[in-house]
Amino acid sequence: MRRFLIVLLLVAIVGATAWWLLRWRSDTGPLADPWKALPPNSAVVLEVPLPLATWQRFITTTQLWRDLEKVPACATLNGLLLRMADAAANDERLQRTLATHPLLVAWEAAGDGPALLAAWPMEGASGTLAPLGTALGIDLGPGSPLWNGGRLALRSDSTLPALELTWHNGLLLASDRSGMLDDAVKRLANGSVAPDSLLVRARATLGGGSDAHLLVQPARAERLFAAWTERDAAAWPEGWAALDLRTRPGAVLMSGLLFTAASDKGLDAILHGPPGRSDTYRTSILRVLPANVARLRTLRVDDALRYVQERTGAAPNEDLFNAYAAWVSGTIGLAEARQPGDSLTHRWGVLQAADPAKAAAALLARCTDGCDTAIYRGLRMARMADSDALTALFGPLFKSLDRPLWTMMADKVVLAGTPADMRAAIDAWTDGTSLAVDPRAGEFFRRYASDASFSWWADVAHAFPLWKDQARPEAVQRLEAARGAWDGLGGCLLELAPQRPGVHEITFCLQHEGGERQEVGALWSAAIGAPLEGVPHLVRDHLSKTLQVLVQDRDHRISLISCTGKVLWQRELPAPILGDVRQVDRFKNGKLQLLFNTADAVFLIDRNGKDVEGFPIVLPGKAATALSVFDYEGTREYRVLVPLADGRLLNFGMDGKPVQGWAVGPLPAAAIAPIEHVRLKGKDFLLAVDAAGGAIALDRRGEQRYRPQLRMKGVQAVLGLRSAMDIGACRVAWSDSSGAVLSGTLDGAVDTLAHPGRGQVTAFDADGDGGIDVARVTSDSLLVTDAKGPRFGTTLPDGGTPQVFPVLLAGRTGEALGLVLPAQDQVRLFSGDGTRWPDLPVTGDVPFRVADINLDGVLELVTATKDGRVIAYALSAPWP
Repeated sequence: MRRFLIVLLLVAIVGATAWWLLRWRSDTGPLADPWKALPPNSAVVLEVPLPLATWQRFITTTQLWRDLEKVPACATLNGLLLRMADAAANDERLQRTLATHPLLVAWEAAGDGPALLAAWPMEGASGTLAPLGTALGIDLGPGSPLWNGGRLALRSDSTLPALELTWHNGLLLASDRSGMLDDAVKRLANGSVAPDSLLVRARATLGGGSDAHLLVQPARAERLFAAWTERDAAAWPEGWAALDLRTRPGAVLMSGLLFTAASDKGLDAILHGPPGRSDTYRTSILRVLPANVARLRTLRVDDALRYVQERTGAAPNEDLFNAYAAWVSGTIGLAEARQPGDSLTHRWGVLQAADPAKAAAALLARCTDGCDTAIYRGLRMARMADSDALTALFGPLFKSLDRPLWTMMADKVVLAGTPADMRAAIDAWTDGTSLAVDPRAGEFFRRYASDASFSWWADVAHAFPLWKDQARPEAVQRLEAARGAWDGLGGCLLELAPQRPGVHEITFCLQHEGGERQEVGALWSAAIGAPLEGVPHLVRDHLSKTLQVLVQDRDHRISLISCTGKVLWQRELPAPILGDVRQVDRFKNGKLQLLFNTADAVFLIDRNGKDVEGFPIVLPGKAATALSVFDYEGTREYRVLVPLADGRLLNFGMDGKPVQGWAVGPLPAAAIAPIEHVRLKGKDFLLAVDAAGGAIALDRRGEQRYRPQLRMKGVQAVLGLRSAMDIGACRVAWSDSSGAVLSGTLDGAVDTLAHPGRGQVTAFDADGDGGIDVARVTSDSLLVTDAKGPRFGTTLPDGGTPQVFPVLLAGRTGEALGLVLPAQDQVRLFSGDGTRWPDLPVTGDVPFRVADINLDGVLELVTATKDGRVIAYALSAPWP
C-alpha cells in the first residue's frame, strides 16, 4: 500500500507538470468528444479546458516555471508553444480555433515506458490551421494528407519524443506510438467501449473553476514508473482519483476524491475511521524530529487491532501485538534525512501512545534477557527486543527500522536506527530546534497541512539523495539532468482522508522554494547587478495580463523582470529615464510597447527589449521633463509631447515623425512638469506650467484655447492637477521656494495649503473626494494636513533624508502614503488617517509600487535594496 501512495504522489507531480506544458482554454463545446478516443487501459488522464493564450500567463506568473525551464525538454516545448501562440496572435481565425476546444491527454503503460495519446477537437481541413503548421514545421494547409487520414511526423529536437499526428472525426490526434493512433481511430469509427463506472463517478466530481483536471487509475499508474523506481509486491487498489488543479504564484494545488472498490481492505486499513480525531503531525510529531528531516510519512491508527487485522487479513501474534501495538492510538510515522556528503540515510519512527506509561512498560517487558540501554539528557534509550516486529504489525512503513532504539517523549515512542540519530531527536525535542520550528518546513506545514488519515511530505530539494536511492540505476542519470529544477522546489505534500466507504478525499501541494537569498516576507527577489536609479515601473504584459517590473540601475541599464522575479532581458541606455514609463499599442494589434524619454531621446521598445522602427527619436535639444502621450479619441492614434529646455514643445506620432499642423511656438520658459490633458464639454485642453510660474492651455494643434490668469510665484515643483467642470476652475498644486504648498485655479484664485517649512512635500487625496491633502516629511517626522488642519503626524527614526509619495491601492478609495527611510533601509505604508500597514516595515531603499502583479488576488509591494536587488513582498494582511 505504501507503494500505491508514493506512486499516486509521483503521478500527481507528473500530471501537474504535463498541465504546465499543455495549458489551453475552452469557451465553447468541442466539435467531437475526445473522451471517445481514450485508451481503455489509461493510467493517467489530463483534461485541459483553458486557452492556449494562458500558457504565456503561466510561465510569467508561476515561480515553479523558473525551475522547470532549466530542464531541456521543458525549454524546448516552451519554444514550440510560444511559436504556436505567436502564430495565433497574428491570425484571428486560428486564435479563435485554438481558444475554443479542450485538449485531452492520456498515458498508459507500454513495454518500453509510458505511452501518450492526445486528442484535440478543432476545425482543420478548411485551412484555418495552416499558420500553425508553418510555426511547427509541418503541412496543415487545406491540401495536407492529414485531412484524408494520412499521418504527419512532428519532432522538434532530441529532448522531446517524436509525435505522429492524424485526423479523424473532428479530432486532431497525436501519439508517440503509431499503434495507439490506430487503436484510437478504430474506437472513434466503431464507437467507444463502455466506460469504467468508477471513472464516470470520478469525472462527475471535477469542478468547473480549476485550471485543469487530472484523473489517475492507481493500479495502472504504478506501471508508468516501473522503469524509474524500485517496485514491491504490494497490492494496488482498483479505482480512479479525480483532482482539480489550481496554480498559485508559489505552489501548485490539487484536491479531489479517490473512488475505490468498497471491498478494498488494504486501503481501508489506512483510511478507516472518521478524520480529525487524532493528534496531527503538523503540531506534535514535528516536535520530536530533527530539523534536517527531508521526508515524512504518517498515518493514523485509532484502533490498532482492527488496523493490523485489515492490513494482514489475519489475527496478529498476541505477544507481539501486546508489546508493540496494543497501546498505539493516534499518529504513527517514519522520517528520513540525508546529510550533505553523507552516504547513510538517517531514519526515525514515531508511535503515538494512548497511555505512555503502559507503552514503556510493554516495551521493557519484552526484554526478558535484558536490552541495551543508555541515558542521554535525562531520557532512557533502549533497544527493541524483536526483529521485524513493527514490519509484521504495521507493514512496510517500518521495514527500514529493524530492532531500533526507542525512547519516550511525552506521549510518543520515538524510534531511531542508531544512537547518534536518537541523540539528534532528543536534542531537537529538548532544545526546541525541531522540524516544527524550521523556517522552511515549519511555514510550509502551517500553510498547507491539515488533519488527514495518511500524509506524505518531502522537502523536494533536500530529499534529492533519497529520491536517487529509490530510483533504478537507469533513471539516476535522468534525475541528475533535471537537478536544476529539483533544487528550486520546496515542500511537497499528499494527504488522504476517508469520506465514506469507497470514497476518500485527496489533497496535494507542490511548492516553489528558490535557493536565492530572500528578505523576510519576500515573495521573490531579483539581482540586477547595481543599485537602482529612479523607481520601479510596473508595466502590463499584453499576453499574460500580469504586471512586469521595469527598473533602471545606476549604470543606466534597464531590466525587465517578470511577476515571478525572473529577469527577462537587460539593455543599456545612454542616460537616466525621465519620469514614468508609458505603454502604447503602436500597431493596433493588442501588443504593447514601452514609451519613455531621456534628456536626449525618445524610446519605443517592444516586449523583447528591441527598438521599434522609427525610434529612438534624437531630440533637437535637451528635454526639460518627461514626455506625455495622449490618445484623444481612444483609437490608438497617439500623440507624444516632449517639452524642451529652450521652451519648445515637440509633438510626435507613433511613426517617430513630427505631427503635421502642430503650430505652437516656444513657451515663455521651459515646462517644469509633463503636459496634462483634460477634456471639458467636448473640448481638449493641453495644460503646461513653465518655470516662470505661468500656465498655458492649448488645443490639439498647439493654438491657445484659453488664457489662464494663474501666476505661481517662486514655483519649485508642480504637485498635481485637479480637473473641474470648467477650465477656469481646474486647480494646480505646487510648492514654492519657501517650502509652502499652494493651490490655484486657472482663473487666478490662490489658496495656501501648507505654510513655509523644511523637508520634502507631496500632495495627495487621502479620502478620494477630489481635495488636495499635503504630506511633509523631515529627517525625524511626518506630518499630514488637509484644508481643516492636521490629519496626523508621526515621529521617524533619526538620520537620512526620508521620501514620501502617494500610493494608489486597488479597491480602496483615496490614496495612501509611501515612505522610504534610506538610513534604516526601510519602507513603510500609511493610510490617510495615519494607520500603518501591519506587514511593514520591510527592507527597501527606493519608492515602491503596490499592485496585484501576478493576478493572485493579493497585493504585492515592489521596491529595491541598496545592493541592487529588486524585491516583491506579498501584503497578506488586510488594511485595518
